[in-house]
Amino acid sequence: MRPKPKCQRGILPSWGPHRCRFTHKLPKYSLHKPSGQARVKHGGKCYYLGKHGSQESHEAYARFVANLPKPVDVTIVAGASLLVGEAVLKYLAHCQGYYVRDGVPTGEATTIKSALRPLVKRFATLPVDEFGPRRLKEVREDMIELGWTRYTINRSIGRIKQCFTWCASEELIPGAIAVALSTVKGLQKNRTAAREKDPVGSVADELVDATLPHVSELAADVIRTMRLCGGRPGEIVTMTADQIDRTDGSCWKYVPGRHKCSHKDKDRVVFIGARAQEIILPRIVRAGADGRLFPITPDSLRQAIHRGCRRAGIPAWNPNMVRHTYASDVRKDHGLEAAQVLLGHSKANTTQVYAEANMRLAAEIARKIG
Repeated sequence: MRPKPKCQRGILPSWGPHRCRFTHKLPKYSLHKPSGQARVKHGGKCYYLGKHGSQESHEAYARFVANLPKPVDVTIVAGASLLVGEAVLKYLAHCQGYYVRDGVPTGEATTIKSALRPLVKRFATLPVDEFGPRRLKEVREDMIELGWTRYTINRSIGRIKQCFTWCASEELIPGAIAVALSTVKGLQKNRTAAREKDPVGSVADELVDATLPHVSELAADVIRTMRLCGGRPGEIVTMTADQIDRTDGSCWKYVPGRHKCSHKDKDRVVFIGARAQEIILPRIVRAGADGRLFPITPDSLRQAIHRGCRRAGIPAWNPNMVRHTYASDVRKDHGLEAAQVLLGHSKANTTQVYAEANMRLAAEIARKIG
């Protein structure tokens, strides 16, 4: 019988038919509320990094992560086939170093880890050369039973294929395995038992207005700014004064340092009109040492909105729905191309996901035509 693989520290991975856990997870950058400092917990101790949200604290966090012991490695038994679980650990170690922005790990590595869990749960101890398209479809069936949406399943299966493709590129497994897995096509709408993802719609201005009195001034200013300029939550909460070009007083231009597609070398400009300027200008004056105008995280913003909705007695809505409302209004009044430019999309079909068609307007035109 093949011996179980061991980690560098002699810890056995928690592999088995009913358990799945990845070891050596990176510690999180978090806020210590009483002191307002950023901190990281590791090995039962707390390490303080400086003022939460500041560039200095993020740099300190990056240094802390860089000095941690290297991720789990696996001792491969000479002459034996690589196990699926071993291949996954190798790939996750690569992801922890690859998916990093400005020295800080991004959320993609965590997303990949979640996508690989059903694979590890079922086939961790299976030799890689015995894993093929049929077994990949078994993993997909497990995802359906877990209640994942068709969209999430297709993305997760794509990440599993990416794992095997990377292993093949590193000559850890035969390239034929990755090629065979690529033949598994994505689930098609209305042709699978997987549930469909609920579309992210817009939020009515009446609901936004009802929520604003029940959130903090900071959260309210972020919501109003998003509504007026269509920025993503992550773009608005990281806005700093030095990223705003105020040369044209009638329309400022905000160029985020980080945004959703910055890793693809795509530029992003958020245009700020007079009404949004009235919200932002006082915050430029009051900006702290790190220059951030809205010191709040996207998660905290979402939680504040949900609390505000409960207090107002209205259905809960999410911050990105404000961007959908902005997109729909721009498309209705100025057309698809204008919405595409203002939202920062490179493809018009992406904009159509955000900018909902105005059905009432279409019906009115149809009535007039005949």
